[in-house]
Amino acid sequence: MKKRVSITDVAALADVSITTVSRVINDTGYPVSQEARDRILAAVEQLNYTPSFAAQRLRNDFNPVIGLIVRDIANSYFGEIAKGATERAMELGYLSFVCNTGRDAANEMEFHELLWKNRVRGILLIGGGIDTPEYQALMAKQAERCKKFGLRIVANAPQGVDLPIVAVDIAAISAQITGYLLERGHRSIALITGEQGVMTSKLHLQGYIKAMTAHGAPIHPELIKLEAFTERCGYTGCTELLRHNPRPTAICCGNDPIAVGVLHALHEAGLEVPRDVSLISIGDTPMAGHLRPALTSVRVPRYQLGARAVELILQDGLPSAYTEYLPTEFIERESVRRL
Repeated sequence: MKKRVSITDVAALADVSITTVSRVINDTGYPVSQEARDRILAAVEQLNYTPSFAAQRLRNDFNPVIGLIVRDIANSYFGEIAKGATERAMELGYLSFVCNTGRDAANEMEFHELLWKNRVRGILLIGGGIDTPEYQALMAKQAERCKKFGLRIVANAPQGVDLPIVAVDIAAISAQITGYLLERGHRSIALITGEQGVMTSKLHLQGYIKAMTAHGAPIHPELIKLEAFTERCGYTGCTELLRHNPRPTAICCGNDPIAVGVLHALHEAGLEVPRDVSLISIGDTPMAGHLRPALTSVRVPRYQLGARAVELILQDGLPSAYTEYLPTEFIERESVRRL
């Protein structure tokens, strides 16, 4: 009886790994060199290889697991979303895998591949997507593959491709905090937020510009710092802002850790909040209320974002362009003064 050609035979003839063959045959979107791709396709043709029907049936066989791809698990904002997702998944009879990318696109694509191999029921992306054509092309391929095989990806922030999203309106929140400062007489307002290549940062900038323009306030490029969502970058960004003459009277921060770094920099410079510089932020993580002065911030329902995302992963008939915004709450404390 003639032995059936297997994927192992194709890999041996093409001189590549079985994983690489699988990526090409299943069009996973994972980067494979053109040379290796050509060898694999030639081997498939030469051996007349056809994937087995049993293997193809796996597209409908999922494990009761939901994968969480987190851009920075050390960030308490993302950690609370992950908590909501894992606990809601457990209530619904699902386990969770948590994968931390460190905002590295290559790591993220590896996690997509590993979760795919483990036949998870769905994937939750926690954190904004990377705003580059290369990343978005890879994400579009991942989304298409998942749609084809019945695995769903849901995101907690825009990714630059059509995916179901349960989020908060980031641009609107940024416009809200900027407008709050403008209404209290501030005109020289700075913005410190995350990297330029992150969709969330792009939306923060969009909201900031919209509010400044609506109030006829001047926009100075040197008062805009697109750094990273970290305390360190809040510190360095603020240090640079203080060299501007005149210095800004208020600073919008993309998240609470940035605001902590700003407070340190202002303290070192002998400046007080809000007497010398007003400060406002997004997130209202637990640290916000314990700072001195307590931080005015927008409370984001982080736990609910994670829990609702899991529900959407398991919901039938959800369109790929679906977007759901959860309500936020403006928390007014002591870090902004009226001019």
